[in-house]
Amino acid sequence: MTRKWLLSKFAFDITLAVALQLTPVPAMAQDGDDAKALTVDVAIDGSTLALNNNDPADPANPIRGTTFTVTGKIFPGGTIPMGITPFDPNQPGSIGTWVCSGVFVADAADIFGGKQIIAFHTNQIFMFTDDRNALFTEGLEGSVGTTTHRVVVGGTGTFRGMVGKERQETIGLNLGGKGLFDIRFTFKLKRNDSD
Repeated sequence: MTRKWLLSKFAFDITLAVALQLTPVPAMAQDGDDAKALTVDVAIDGSTLALNNNDPADPANPIRGTTFTVTGKIFPGGTIPMGITPFDPNQPGSIGTWVCSGVFVADAADIFGGKQIIAFHTNQIFMFTDDRNALFTEGLEGSVGTTTHRVVVGGTGTFRGMVGKERQETIGLNLGGKGLFDIRFTFKLKRNDSD
């Protein structure tokens, strides 16, 4: 390890500790490989879903290639129960807003019929206050009960210079949010030494 790296790591740890005390973001635990671990739950708000179906003859049945955007609310990890629940994304306790834009990689009939477990390719933004304190990710998503792994491409504010990986587990459906997914995200984050 170089002196520059040690000083950078020390400065990062001090900055992160101060930032976590000043901003309402969830605390990150130290992992054994110098990664910071962070777990959050997201309840998707079905009323925000906007589809751009590439089959105008059947707009209610998205097919492969259909694009979409949707938002949800971020909660501390473990807040949302698994399964089909009455959980409401707009209930108190949210610690931020989640924004997702993507494309269907399979027909909705195959996704929801259980024939296709990988469902979407998406870009996601986790805004813990606003876009000045956010994490950005990209990768594949699955249907209910599917776990995928995504890349963390960067962040702002408290998360500036952070990269890593994210485990995404679709844990259920929230009927209070019009029947869209509830998702648990577990991040492993490291400071990018190139900053």
